[in-house]
Amino acid sequence: MRVPVTVLSGTLGAGKTTLLNHVLSGEHNYDTAVIINEMGEVNVDADLIERRIDDQKEVVELSNGCICCGIQGAFEQALIDLALQEEFDYLLVEPSGISEPAPVARQFVQSHASTFYDLSSVTTVVNARQFYDVFSEGDVSRRTETENGTRPLSDLIVEGVEFCDTLVINKTDLVTDTELDYVVKTLKTLQPESTVLTSSFGQVKPQDVLDTDRFDFEAVSGSPSWKRALEHHRAHATDGDGDHESDTNHTHDHGSDDHVHPPEEYGIESFMYRQRRPMHPERLVAVLDTMPESVVRAKGYLHVAGRPDQALTLSRAGQETHITVAGRWIASLSEDQQEYYRQSRSPDWNHEYGDRKTEIVLIGEKMDAQSIINALDECMLEATDMTENTIENPFPTREGEELRL
Repeated sequence: MRVPVTVLSGTLGAGKTTLLNHVLSGEHNYDTAVIINEMGEVNVDADLIERRIDDQKEVVELSNGCICCGIQGAFEQALIDLALQEEFDYLLVEPSGISEPAPVARQFVQSHASTFYDLSSVTTVVNARQFYDVFSEGDVSRRTETENGTRPLSDLIVEGVEFCDTLVINKTDLVTDTELDYVVKTLKTLQPESTVLTSSFGQVKPQDVLDTDRFDFEAVSGSPSWKRALEHHRAHATDGDGDHESDTNHTHDHGSDDHVHPPEEYGIESFMYRQRRPMHPERLVAVLDTMPESVVRAKGYLHVAGRPDQALTLSRAGQETHITVAGRWIASLSEDQQEYYRQSRSPDWNHEYGDRKTEIVLIGEKMDAQSIINALDECMLEATDMTENTIENPFPTREGEELRL
């Protein structure tokens, strides 16, 4: 019999440890073991947990690194050692506040440790006040330290929200009813399939997060709104020079009701912008940097003039956008390599540009889709523009580089 597991994800200050304490001290019949990860050398959270629980519970500390990347091997070994050396019938894992939940979940699905464990839930804890400030107020100055430098807090929040089966909106006492409505609506937009709970001071019923059996790796991986919207819009898209398909809660003129949209009860809409022609880098930066606040999430690829080889990815969360190099366009490879990839992947191919394209899914509330489309259309490179090599170009040229707006 494999031991069920709940992973408690969330950024620093979300209230994971408080919630963990509440669950451990609540009424349930599990003999629970706990693994707590902390980036620093001293694991303060583990000390707090050990002081508040009885000696029967095993608490494993993993410090000075992140279990999703830097000390992933140590995490796997700790899981195996715990299963072989201790007796318990439930495991709670609290990753550090900068951990990405997907790599942590994979340890229970794909590693040797999966022999001993069954991942029951990935529960993400969200600080309601923090979320509202970052996503509604556009506080892009808020960043957090990671093993590889700093990154926007909005990035980390979204990664946890989009990869979970349960969302606990914590610290609801710090927001107004109107602000809480915004938080709930936006979270359901980002992750429509999650079970949403609200709490103050981490007070949830143990049965809400223990042994819920809600987690399914494939389902959770494909459930974020931007992925579902992308699949839907691609299925309805044509291969013209440029096409832009919208999908709102007002009209669904597709002849079918079986496709999935962000939840209509929240007034959410999505549309996809597609364009084959390269984008003028300076004009594109100007448009992306002034994207309206109504756009909650955007994700996709960019075909930028002056970067004919680089497949650039765009990700917008809240009010911040970042662009990285995902790899190379197939069309930039040798003919032999192109043929191989085209046979194995069946890419969306254009006779002039190959697989190069700008393809962005935008999700938000009360967006002026046509205005955004018009602004992006004006970014297309024109014959009257200077050559690609003479245009000022801030976009990254290699993996590891990043443009933040």
